Amino acid sequence: MKTDKVDYRIIACLQEDGRMSNNEIAAKISVSEGTIRNRIRKLTESRFMKVSGLIDPNQVKEKQVIYLGAKVAVSRDLEKAAEAVASLPNVMSTAVVTGRFDLIIELFTEPYSVINFICNDLGKLDS
Repeated sequence: MKTDKVDYRIIACLQEDGRMSNNEIAAKISVSEGTIRNRIRKLTESRFMKVSGLIDPNQVKEKQVIYLGAKVAVSRDLEKAAEAVASLPNVMSTAVVTGRFDLIIELFTEPYSVINFICNDLGKLDS
């Protein structure tokens, strides 16, 4: 999908306030509400953008954010490995990176459960 400055300005508005109405966005960037509606639809249907709710992890006392660096045994298809990891429970995001690790995994889980995640979930993947 081709994107332009209008698309990125829409995304910036939604990053600022995910509940901002199409009319508010249109007024802010000086285009019509219909343009905003159509652009958001195209951005989400093409999977370029995903609209979702975020929580403040500092407000959830029973869970914590954990970042793990992981090496993939056979790094032929890192994208496939990242998708498999992303589908595991408690994984918020997975990124393919260069350097010491192949993947960076963001978990949002109960304290002290990272060992269970590594042994029981991550360890069972076929990568």
